[in-house]
Amino acid sequence: MFILHFGGDFPDIYSYAQPRLGAAFAVMLIVSFGLFSVFSKDYLKRLLPWAVILPLLWAGTFTWAYGFASLPEKKHLGDYYVLGALLFSLPYVYTIGLTKCGGCVRAALQVMYGAFNFFMLLFPLIYISYYWRFGGEMDLFALMAVRATHWEEVKEFLSTMGSPLSLGLAIGVLLLLLLAAYVLTQQMGRCAESGEALLRGNGKKVKVGLIVISILFFGGFIRQIIHVFPINLYRTMNSKGSEFQLLQNFNTNLDKNTVGLKLIDPADGLDEGTHIVIIGESANRDHLKAFTPSYPEDTTPWLSSKVNDPDFSLNYMAYSNFPNTLMSLSYAMTSANQYGDMDLSHAVSMVDAARAAGYRTDWISFQNRSSLSSAGVTLIAERSDASFWEKNYDEYAVDVMKKLPPAKRRVLFINIMGSHYTYLARVPADQRGALGISENDPYYGYDLTVAYTDRVIRDIFEYAKAHMNLKSLVYFSDHGENMEHFHSTSPFFYDMVHIPFFVYLSPDYQAAHPSLMPALKSHEKRPFTNDLAFDTVTGLWQAKTNFYHAAYDISSPNYAITMEDAKTFGGKRMVKDDPALAK
Repeated sequence: MFILHFGGDFPDIYSYAQPRLGAAFAVMLIVSFGLFSVFSKDYLKRLLPWAVILPLLWAGTFTWAYGFASLPEKKHLGDYYVLGALLFSLPYVYTIGLTKCGGCVRAALQVMYGAFNFFMLLFPLIYISYYWRFGGEMDLFALMAVRATHWEEVKEFLSTMGSPLSLGLAIGVLLLLLLAAYVLTQQMGRCAESGEALLRGNGKKVKVGLIVISILFFGGFIRQIIHVFPINLYRTMNSKGSEFQLLQNFNTNLDKNTVGLKLIDPADGLDEGTHIVIIGESANRDHLKAFTPSYPEDTTPWLSSKVNDPDFSLNYMAYSNFPNTLMSLSYAMTSANQYGDMDLSHAVSMVDAARAAGYRTDWISFQNRSSLSSAGVTLIAERSDASFWEKNYDEYAVDVMKKLPPAKRRVLFINIMGSHYTYLARVPADQRGALGISENDPYYGYDLTVAYTDRVIRDIFEYAKAHMNLKSLVYFSDHGENMEHFHSTSPFFYDMVHIPFFVYLSPDYQAAHPSLMPALKSHEKRPFTNDLAFDTVTGLWQAKTNFYHAAYDISSPNYAITMEDAKTFGGKRMVKDDPALAK
């Protein structure tokens, strides 16, 4: 109570009036009286130093977490105390079973219990390590990201987040945990084999008590373990109706919804030419000088030259809808959004809308294909007429563009690696010195990726303008990046959703559709979230469908999102609460 009070989340005695804390107290009493009624006093004392290790580790870890880590749903703290009480009874139940078994059964029981001890030592350590590294709890979306991660991303993550020394240290810690689990298991076995009486007696009451304690532990533990980390996250992720389940059914839903896709107010023949959508990665507009003129490094020489160009419109208040690629692009590339229908099962994709309007669609990606079974951007990409998955630097987009088959009307999607960690790995070594970023820049690696992306977009733009009859080019990032915590849901910082967004329209396209650029220019200082990209680009392409809403289209005079409406973090945070807006 002192620790929780000192942490600030339990300021008074009324803070503890929670059903789960009451249940935890009751379970502790039942376990204590039950153990005293069954086991001899000497055995209780002899096994005590080993029996308290796991309960104290779990109770201590999550007392600290709920006291100082500002975790939501503090009512769940009681679950960890219930688990602690059950973990305290486990060694006594285990050693009784050990004395009744022999041979292979005994050996198997020891191996199983040793493995159990290892994982019960490991899980709190994972929780603490994640908080230590990222400053927040490992939550559902972190677990979803892990599940959707490739081995190549794992290697890049390890090389970015830790040195060989820290990796060696982590391996050493795992070996120490294995040793600790082995010693713990062996010591409990030795206590049981000491020859002294384990039970208070051989009477009927003792035997009945032992049966009750065993049932309490096994039944209670199985029920309780599903309510604590990490199994609670896994169950939530895989529960019926969860966001993860919706993503798993994504492809089936897209097929089903596309059947009902219809153009509304179709134009009398679409303009011939190419529309390009460039999807960035981890780009924080605070580091793009074109959006933040006070930024000390000239990270966007090309885009900065276009700030006052009548053919370009930059949005200075663009936000991602989520600080996580999986969720952000699932909404950005579909008709689902934070303001209307957030259910991805009801969505259609940009690709489907473009094809319905008569465009050829091509997708060039420098990202890995997702390993997530039936969800995400990979499935949207592969709905295109052709998709190209490149393992090279982003600048090779132009080389792929040169190989595309001719098309009178085309929508081209280019998903670049941008500022994905590892930062330096995104920029060719022989080009780093020419990008103009000072090596004294504290964010040198990241700013190099921003400058390199500026050059890549310039090359794409110039080639498409010269050779592909470019009509429009839209660029936005999936999410932003925090220079200390990268991007995550816990902890969350608003710069994780600060993104760049700009639109280019060719002069002849503006002449054919004179309302577009004035609307874009008038909305440059209005908040925009990238889950509205579907409405915006389909509006730009004159590919408006029955899934289109002018109120969400920033190129429409009817764009309706204001500072009072704008949301992020899946609708759970308001843009107006961004601390940067108060500066």
